[in-house]
Amino acid sequence: MKRVQRGERIPIRLTGREREMILTHTFIGGDVERRIRVAATDGSAVVIALDLDDLDELLGHVAAEANHSKNPSVARSLSRIHERLARIEETYADVDEPLSAAAAETPSRPRYTSKQGQYLSFIYYYTKIHRIPPAESDLRGYFKVSAPAVHQMISTLEARGFLERVSGQPRSIRLLLTRDELPDLE
Repeated sequence: MKRVQRGERIPIRLTGREREMILTHTFIGGDVERRIRVAATDGSAVVIALDLDDLDELLGHVAAEANHSKNPSVARSLSRIHERLARIEETYADVDEPLSAAAAETPSRPRYTSKQGQYLSFIYYYTKIHRIPPAESDLRGYFKVSAPAVHQMISTLEARGFLERVSGQPRSIRLLLTRDELPDLE
Protein backbone atom coordinates (compact mmCIF):
# COMPACT_ATOMS: atom_id res chain seq x y z
CA MET A 1 0.00 0.00 0.00
CA LYS A 2 1.43 3.34 -1.03
CA ARG A 3 0.62 6.29 1.24
CA VAL A 4 0.21 9.65 -0.54
CA GLN A 5 -0.33 13.18 0.71
CA ARG A 6 -3.89 14.51 0.49
CA GLY A 7 -4.22 16.15 -2.91
CA GLU A 8 -1.10 14.46 -4.26
CA ARG A 9 -1.68 13.34 -7.82
CA ILE A 10 -0.80 9.88 -8.96
CA PRO A 11 -0.29 8.79 -12.58
CA ILE A 12 -3.19 6.77 -13.99
CA ARG A 13 -2.54 5.05 -17.31
CA LEU A 14 -5.46 4.57 -19.68
CA THR A 15 -5.53 3.25 -23.20
CA GLY A 16 -6.80 5.63 -25.85
CA ARG A 17 -9.95 3.50 -26.08
CA GLU A 18 -10.53 3.68 -22.31
CA ARG A 19 -10.18 7.47 -22.41
CA GLU A 20 -12.66 7.68 -25.29
CA MET A 21 -15.13 5.42 -23.46
CA ILE A 22 -14.94 7.61 -20.36
CA LEU A 23 -15.31 10.88 -22.26
CA THR A 24 -18.05 9.60 -24.56
CA HIS A 25 -20.17 7.54 -22.17
CA THR A 26 -19.92 9.12 -18.71
CA PHE A 27 -21.03 12.42 -17.23
CA ILE A 28 -17.65 13.22 -15.74
CA GLY A 29 -17.07 16.94 -15.80
CA GLY A 30 -15.05 19.78 -14.36
CA ASP A 31 -11.36 19.54 -13.66
CA VAL A 32 -11.23 15.74 -13.92
CA GLU A 33 -12.71 15.78 -17.42
CA ARG A 34 -10.31 18.55 -18.47
CA ARG A 35 -7.31 16.54 -17.22
CA ILE A 36 -8.52 13.45 -19.09
CA ARG A 37 -8.95 15.45 -22.30
CA VAL A 38 -5.50 17.09 -22.19
CA ALA A 39 -3.55 14.12 -20.79
CA ALA A 40 -0.16 13.43 -22.29
CA THR A 41 0.35 10.27 -24.29
CA ASP A 42 3.05 7.75 -23.45
CA GLY A 43 3.27 5.37 -26.39
CA SER A 44 -0.17 3.79 -26.77
CA ALA A 45 -1.25 4.89 -23.27
CA VAL A 46 -2.59 8.13 -21.88
CA VAL A 47 -1.26 9.24 -18.49
CA ILE A 48 -3.63 11.23 -16.28
CA ALA A 49 -2.58 12.76 -12.97
CA LEU A 50 -5.40 12.38 -10.42
CA ASP A 51 -5.54 12.59 -6.65
CA LEU A 52 -7.43 9.89 -4.75
CA ASP A 53 -10.61 11.96 -4.50
CA ASP A 54 -10.55 12.58 -8.26
CA LEU A 55 -9.98 8.87 -8.88
CA ASP A 56 -12.87 8.05 -6.56
CA GLU A 57 -15.10 10.51 -8.45
CA LEU A 58 -14.07 8.99 -11.79
CA LEU A 59 -14.84 5.51 -10.45
CA GLY A 60 -18.32 6.64 -9.45
CA HIS A 61 -19.08 8.05 -12.91
CA VAL A 62 -17.74 5.00 -14.72
CA ALA A 63 -19.67 2.62 -12.46
CA ALA A 64 -22.89 4.60 -12.73
CA GLU A 65 -22.83 4.47 -16.52
CA ALA A 66 -21.76 0.81 -16.54
CA ASN A 67 -24.77 0.02 -14.36
CA HIS A 68 -27.26 2.06 -16.38
CA SER A 69 -26.09 1.70 -19.97
CA LYS A 70 -28.66 0.17 -22.28
CA ASN A 71 -25.84 -0.98 -24.56
CA PRO A 72 -24.40 -4.27 -23.20
CA SER A 73 -21.07 -3.76 -25.00
CA VAL A 74 -20.60 -0.31 -23.45
CA ALA A 75 -21.64 -1.64 -20.04
CA ARG A 76 -19.06 -4.46 -20.24
CA SER A 77 -16.28 -2.14 -21.38
CA LEU A 78 -17.00 0.38 -18.64
CA SER A 79 -17.18 -2.39 -16.04
CA ARG A 80 -13.72 -3.59 -17.08
CA ILE A 81 -12.40 -0.03 -16.86
CA HIS A 82 -13.97 0.34 -13.42
CA GLU A 83 -12.44 -2.92 -12.16
CA ARG A 84 -8.98 -1.90 -13.33
CA LEU A 85 -9.22 1.60 -11.84
CA ALA A 86 -10.57 0.18 -8.56
CA ARG A 87 -7.53 -2.11 -8.32
CA ILE A 88 -5.28 0.91 -8.81
CA GLU A 89 -7.18 2.87 -6.14
CA GLU A 90 -6.80 0.01 -3.64
CA THR A 91 -3.01 0.30 -3.84
CA TYR A 92 -3.06 3.86 -2.42
CA ALA A 93 -4.19 5.49 0.82
CA ASP A 94 -4.04 9.04 2.16
CA VAL A 95 -1.04 9.47 4.44
CA ASP A 96 -3.12 11.42 6.98
CA GLU A 97 -5.78 8.72 7.37
CA PRO A 98 -5.42 7.16 10.80
CA LEU A 99 -4.40 3.54 11.07
CA SER A 100 -5.56 1.73 14.17
CA ALA A 101 -3.28 -0.76 15.90
CA ALA A 102 -5.34 -3.61 14.39
CA ALA A 103 -5.01 -2.12 10.90
CA ALA A 104 -1.27 -1.69 11.36
CA GLU A 105 -0.98 -5.37 12.28
CA THR A 106 -2.90 -6.41 9.14
CA PRO A 107 -1.29 -4.41 6.33
CA SER A 108 -3.12 -6.41 3.64
CA ARG A 109 -6.44 -4.80 4.60
CA PRO A 110 -7.22 -2.11 2.02
CA ARG A 111 -7.52 1.46 3.29
CA TYR A 112 -10.04 4.03 2.20
CA THR A 113 -9.70 7.38 0.44
CA SER A 114 -10.60 10.58 2.28
CA LYS A 115 -13.97 10.70 0.50
CA GLN A 116 -14.71 7.09 1.43
CA GLY A 117 -13.70 7.91 5.00
CA GLN A 118 -16.25 10.72 5.07
CA TYR A 119 -19.01 8.35 3.95
CA LEU A 120 -17.98 5.83 6.61
CA SER A 121 -17.93 8.53 9.31
CA PHE A 122 -21.34 9.82 8.24
CA ILE A 123 -22.76 6.30 8.47
CA TYR A 124 -21.23 5.90 11.94
CA TYR A 125 -22.57 9.19 13.32
CA TYR A 126 -25.96 8.92 11.64
CA THR A 127 -26.44 5.45 13.13
CA LYS A 128 -25.29 6.63 16.55
CA ILE A 129 -27.64 9.65 16.58
CA HIS A 130 -30.73 8.09 14.97
CA ARG A 131 -30.23 4.51 16.22
CA ILE A 132 -30.83 3.24 12.68
CA PRO A 133 -28.47 3.24 9.70
CA PRO A 134 -28.91 5.90 7.02
CA ALA A 135 -30.79 5.25 3.81
CA GLU A 136 -28.98 5.98 0.56
CA SER A 137 -31.21 9.07 0.25
CA ASP A 138 -29.78 10.37 3.55
CA LEU A 139 -26.27 10.02 2.15
CA ARG A 140 -27.33 11.65 -1.12
CA GLY A 141 -28.75 14.63 0.76
CA TYR A 142 -25.73 15.09 3.00
CA PHE A 143 -23.07 14.75 0.31
CA LYS A 144 -25.18 16.43 -2.42
CA VAL A 145 -24.44 13.76 -5.01
CA SER A 146 -26.57 11.66 -7.35
CA ALA A 147 -28.29 8.42 -6.41
CA PRO A 148 -25.97 6.34 -8.65
CA ALA A 149 -22.90 7.96 -7.03
CA VAL A 150 -24.15 7.03 -3.53
CA HIS A 151 -25.08 3.52 -4.61
CA GLN A 152 -21.65 3.00 -6.18
CA MET A 153 -19.89 4.32 -3.08
CA ILE A 154 -21.86 1.94 -0.83
CA SER A 155 -21.12 -0.95 -3.20
CA THR A 156 -17.42 -0.05 -3.22
CA LEU A 157 -17.26 0.21 0.58
CA GLU A 158 -19.01 -3.13 0.88
CA ALA A 159 -16.70 -4.79 -1.66
CA ARG A 160 -13.67 -3.47 0.21
CA GLY A 161 -14.93 -4.95 3.48
CA PHE A 162 -15.69 -1.71 5.33
CA LEU A 163 -19.40 -2.38 5.72
CA GLU A 164 -22.04 -4.97 5.06
CA ARG A 165 -25.71 -4.74 4.15
CA VAL A 166 -28.64 -6.92 3.22
CA SER A 167 -29.47 -6.45 -0.46
CA GLY A 168 -33.01 -5.22 -0.97
CA GLN A 169 -33.52 -4.41 2.71
CA PRO A 170 -33.62 -0.68 3.49
CA ARG A 171 -31.41 0.78 6.22
CA SER A 172 -29.40 -2.42 6.63
CA ILE A 173 -25.90 -0.90 6.45
CA ARG A 174 -23.59 -2.09 9.23
CA LEU A 175 -20.06 -0.74 9.61
CA LEU A 176 -17.28 -3.27 10.05
CA LEU A 177 -14.85 -0.64 11.37
CA THR A 178 -14.54 0.82 14.86
CA ARG A 179 -14.72 4.53 15.61
CA ASP A 180 -10.93 4.54 16.07
CA GLU A 181 -10.51 3.46 12.45
CA LEU A 182 -12.60 6.35 11.09
CA PRO A 183 -11.61 9.95 10.33
CA ASP A 184 -13.48 12.90 11.82
CA LEU A 185 -16.55 13.94 9.86
CA GLU A 186 -15.82 17.23 8.11
